[in-house]
Amino acid sequence: FRPFMPTSLPITDPVLIFALAMGIFLLAPVIFERMKVPGLVGLIFFGAVVGPNVLILLARDFTFELLGQVGLLYLVFLAGLELDLNRFNEYRQRSIVFGILSFGVPMGLAVGVMPFLGFSYPAAILIGAIIGSHTLLAYPVVSRLGIVKNPAVITVIGGTLVTDTLALTVLAVVAGSMAGDLDAMFWVRLFGILAVYVLVVVVSVPRVGRWFFRNVPSQAPAEFIFLMAVLFGVAWAAKLAGAEPIIGAFLAGLTLNRLIPLNSPLMTRVRFVGNALFIPFFLLSVGMLVDPRVLVESVEVWTIAAA
Repeated sequence: FRPFMPTSLPITDPVLIFALAMGIFLLAPVIFERMKVPGLVGLIFFGAVVGPNVLILLARDFTFELLGQVGLLYLVFLAGLELDLNRFNEYRQRSIVFGILSFGVPMGLAVGVMPFLGFSYPAAILIGAIIGSHTLLAYPVVSRLGIVKNPAVITVIGGTLVTDTLALTVLAVVAGSMAGDLDAMFWVRLFGILAVYVLVVVVSVPRVGRWFFRNVPSQAPAEFIFLMAVLFGVAWAAKLAGAEPIIGAFLAGLTLNRLIPLNSPLMTRVRFVGNALFIPFFLLSVGMLVDPRVLVESVEVWTIAAA
């Protein structure tokens, strides 16, 4: 018997990789929350430290890409499940206005400024879409604080869906224009097929959900697995319709929203699995994308950031 000693980095032993990830999930939030910083920031920070750009302990390989994608979809799905639909309908106009403004202002500034820094107009538009869109990265903090029903939070969640939809539409149009595919069929695929997809999901998922919860005996594993099947099935179908999976994940959460009470045991299990496993993997995966060296080695990065 010889003790295991890693001879090269990054680590490739799956047991050690998972053990290291679990250790980070345990320690990072504790350390950062003692410094009055949200624990999710700690997960991103540790992801950067152990990732391929600093200590190279872990590679952002297919496993981390898969778990990161799953965590992102789970996060958006959870936001859709927990959203107060009655208040969302009440504030939907605010969400639309907020989403358009928070996307349009950065987009306009990027298109106006980036060409002076040497970027082409298509590149400037893409940068504007990146800056103009935002995610629900801080949603676990909002959920833990119990302020999901706050009007500002509801407005921002709805606005996030608006900004992400606009950003992904811009990405599709720019990519299509560069490939020379902006014909009539492109617009049919972009909007026509997507509209059919949304209609099918909105009509069918609640009906399937009501049938399942009415006819299948109440069992914790079966109920949870059903939600996961709906989440990833609807997210995958979004790709077929020409949209991104996060749009499908949010739509899946919205369509199942009224079937799962916020204080039910099933919702408790959904929150627990997400906060303990899937969402931390997403945050760790995000951190592994960060390359701190560019902040030291590239003056252009600071110029672009300042602009």
